[in-house]
Amino acid sequence: MELLLTDRLAILSHPQRMAVFRLLMRRCPDELPAGEIAEALQLKASTASVYLSALNQTRLISRRRDGTRLLYAINLDTAREVVAG
Repeated sequence: MELLLTDRLAILSHPQRMAVFRLLMRRCPDELPAGEIAEALQLKASTASVYLSALNQTRLISRRRDGTRLLYAINLDTAREVVAG
């Protein structure tokens, strides 16, 4: 569990990944398409994809496919675990 917490904190230590996380926290419980996240944070699509993938792999966010779109949302249970840790 502690190793997982360390991994999550390492992911959040990057300013732009933290910006993605904060954006999704502010919009909770809404899901946002990847393109909207990239546009809101002025990121290239490929850069946003890398950040979203890292956050998703550590379960800080969740991803759901809706047709051709990928929708992202904060994973509140995991966010609570990080704060409690």
